[in-house]
Amino acid sequence: MFTDWLISVALCLALALVLPIANMPFSLAALLSLAGFVWLGQAITRAGPPVDSPHLTAWDAALLSFAASFGVQAAAHLGAFGS
Repeated sequence: MFTDWLISVALCLALALVLPIANMPFSLAALLSLAGFVWLGQAITRAGPPVDSPHLTAWDAALLSFAASFGVQAAAHLGAFGS
């Protein structure tokens, strides 16, 4: 599941890098949020409850995607991307 999440993040990065550099942080944050909603939908419909799992679940992947999105938004707000 962790590799699946990494692949979804890599896809978000690849799509965001195609856009102009001024829009990249905001589009990356939006794509990561969208990926978080997709993971959340998968967790609700297919995964079991997020209790006592020794490995990454779809619930965890959704949380990581949302956290990464908020991190990118915070970094952009603080000027980490130079724009």
